[in-house]
Amino acid sequence: MKQLWKWGWPGVLVVAMISACSGDGKGSDRVAGGAPAPANFKEAFTKLENAGKLPILDRSDSLAGPDINANGVRDDIDRYIDSKPGTQAQKNSLKALSRVLNQAMTVDTKDPNALRSVANSLNTSVGCMWKAYPAGAASPLGDEIEKLTVNTRARYDAYMRFNSAMNGSVISEDKELHCD
Repeated sequence: MKQLWKWGWPGVLVVAMISACSGDGKGSDRVAGGAPAPANFKEAFTKLENAGKLPILDRSDSLAGPDINANGVRDDIDRYIDSKPGTQAQKNSLKALSRVLNQAMTVDTKDPNALRSVANSLNTSVGCMWKAYPAGAASPLGDEIEKLTVNTRARYDAYMRFNSAMNGSVISEDKELHCD
C-alpha cells in the first residue's frame, strides 16, 4: 500500500494536470478573455496599435521612412515623442537621437569621415539626453527610441552595418555639449 501511495498518487496528479490543461478542444484559437488569437505577428501588432497599447509605427521598406516636415525624424516617431510627457529640451534630445539613428542607417559605410561624423553626432545626442533627463531615466528612454526607430528588418540590418563599420573605432567626446 505504501508503494502505491508513493508512486500512484504522483501519477494520478500528473494525469489530472494534463487533462485540465488540454481543455475540450473547443476555443483553442482563443486567448484569455475569449478574444480570437491573432493569426500572425502583423495582425497582433495591428491589434495592439489599434488598442493604443503600442505606438503606430511606419513599417515600410524605406530606411528613413516618411518625414513630411523634413526634420530628420520619422513622422511616427515625431508624433510618439510629442505625445510623451516632458520638457521641450527632453523631447528635443529624444528627437536628436532618432535623427542620428536615421543617419546611422543611411550613412555610406565605406566613407570613414561620414561614419565618424555620425558617430560624433550619436555621442552628442546621447550626452544631451543624459543632460536633459534625471539620472536613470535617459538610458531606458534611449533604448526605447532606438527600438522604435530601428523597427524593421531592413532598418535593423542597416543599423548593424553601421555598427560593424564602427567596430574598433575610437572617437573622442566633445568637452562641451551643444544641445537643441
